[in-house]
Amino acid sequence: MITAQMDIEAQIFLQSQRGRFQSNGFRGFYTFNFGDYQAENREPIGKLLALNDETLLPQCSWEVTVNEPVQIILLPLVGAVEINEGKGDVRYVDSGECLSLVVTPNDGFLITNPYPDQAINYLQIRLLDKEISLQNNATNTFDLNIKNTLIPILDADAGYGILVIGKYQGRKDGLYISKNPANCIFIFIIEGAFEVQNRLLEKRDGLSLKNVPEVEFEALSNDAIILILETEN
Repeated sequence: MITAQMDIEAQIFLQSQRGRFQSNGFRGFYTFNFGDYQAENREPIGKLLALNDETLLPQCSWEVTVNEPVQIILLPLVGAVEINEGKGDVRYVDSGECLSLVVTPNDGFLITNPYPDQAINYLQIRLLDKEISLQNNATNTFDLNIKNTLIPILDADAGYGILVIGKYQGRKDGLYISKNPANCIFIFIIEGAFEVQNRLLEKRDGLSLKNVPEVEFEALSNDAIILILETEN
């Protein structure tokens, strides 16, 4: 018996081709079309609306607003971020932590660099879910001292996707098994270099995949960090 297979769809997003926005104290690189950055073949992938690589200079702030209800994931890479939702509470999210929160057009929040002399760098990931629950706000922790394995940050029970991260030594292999081959998988290289599905990806490169049951990868440098996100189409 012959089993029909879906055609694999793949697209590489090179770091050198990302959109860029800069103002006093803030710099953002955009993997997908975002704000005034609109380019061909940079449309969102499934429910993944944005993956922004953002930097704030010491004691600078940046206001986050949205046009539709989204789940925003903040993942500090260097330093901690201060989050002020304007409700009297201020929270801090440090490296090794991930904050996910619901933001609607009526809301918004302020990201601040709390350090007097150190720039911070973080990822802002946006996922669309029109049936989002206001109870989904959460901070999760993970330990990258556990090497050569994928560590869950978010899971599908949260309602908006699966997010895993891993730090690998050179020539170590890894395997990510998709929950549903029809889903979208996006791979983002935070540090170092990997070979993913026979494709070379270097620091801050991305790769979108559809119709794949699993993703094979190999680290090509020591302490290389890979981020994998799986969402529905």
